[in-house]
Amino acid sequence: MPEKSTVLDLLALTFGRLVLNMTRRFPYPFLPEISRQLSVPLESVQGVMASYAGIGVASPLLGPIGERFGRRRVLLAGLLLLIAAGTVAALLPQFGVFALMMLGMGVAKMVYDPAMAAYIADHVPYQRRGRVVGITELSWALSLLLAAPLAGFLLGSTGLPGVFAVLTLLGVGALLLIARYIPADHDSGHLLGTITPLATWRALRQRPSSFGALAYTLLLVIANEIFFINYAAHMESTFGLALTALGTVSIVIALGEVFGEFVVIALADRFGKRRVALIGVLVSALGYGVMPLFSFSLPLTLAALFVIFCAIEAAVVASIPLFTEVLPQARAIMVSSNIGAASLGRLTGALLGGFLFANLGSFAQIGLLAAGVGLAALLLLWRFLHEYVPAA
Repeated sequence: MPEKSTVLDLLALTFGRLVLNMTRRFPYPFLPEISRQLSVPLESVQGVMASYAGIGVASPLLGPIGERFGRRRVLLAGLLLLIAAGTVAALLPQFGVFALMMLGMGVAKMVYDPAMAAYIADHVPYQRRGRVVGITELSWALSLLLAAPLAGFLLGSTGLPGVFAVLTLLGVGALLLIARYIPADHDSGHLLGTITPLATWRALRQRPSSFGALAYTLLLVIANEIFFINYAAHMESTFGLALTALGTVSIVIALGEVFGEFVVIALADRFGKRRVALIGVLVSALGYGVMPLFSFSLPLTLAALFVIFCAIEAAVVASIPLFTEVLPQARAIMVSSNIGAASLGRLTGALLGGFLFANLGSFAQIGLLAAGVGLAALLLLWRFLHEYVPAA
């Protein structure tokens, strides 16, 4: 962090994001158990989680909040919403309450993440921003590694209310850290006027190339989702993997993501964020097309999966500092719009991936299509996102 900031700023921000990420990731390994505790079909809980993931599409609508009221206030508001939702969910373990409170936590994350990225961009020099962003992004991988065993223990001992109670307490801790270590900042509402959906549109129109940058994120995520939603079926049918073995494959992917984040931490500031992102997109796109060729060898396939998810994570994380300088006068809006593009990409890619599997039935062809979309994203990255050169 820069001279006027401290390591505690970074730890406070990262811990807050870690807790919010845990609210999103803890249910997935335990969806059947959660459905049993709530006495509803599994499909109902799956639908709630799909809504949680898809709510990010509306992120651009909330982007002006971070500009209007200042980063610190919005960070605190996101955590307060998490605490309120967690408290209600812990006290009222019913499916309807669970659904509403999970959506509330989704909104909390949607509010917090852009404000955090904008705060980092405001306070960390661009030359060191890649490392700092990479450190905060470790909260994504760590959230699953921490939430899975914790939630498994609590679900078995205290039930779902216990999980939400612990998440609420962690949220309180994050709130206190943000309140203590993140300094008050001034809002920039005079730049935007009132908060309306048009405020985001007006801000983006100030620099038309921002739409090309958002299209890059959209295509990048579509390509990955087309591949990701079909890889498990390919692994199961090709290698006859059981459910537990598929879980091991997920660990390979998680390790690839962690390694990709460390690549950004170690290399992005030294060799260039844009260069790391370009290489990551290229390697992941080529990986989509090449991995099906390794169907004769499980170790080679696992190695390819590791490389693909290392590359895509490096590309995504290295791109974040680039996005913070597309609209430096409205960073929260740009970051929230990028989150919205990624969420739309996940929804589109999931639908398209399912359609392709049903109509093609060939993972090799799906891989080639994903590679083509990934290469299109590469061209958009090369054309519309550029390395920021600070004034001398």
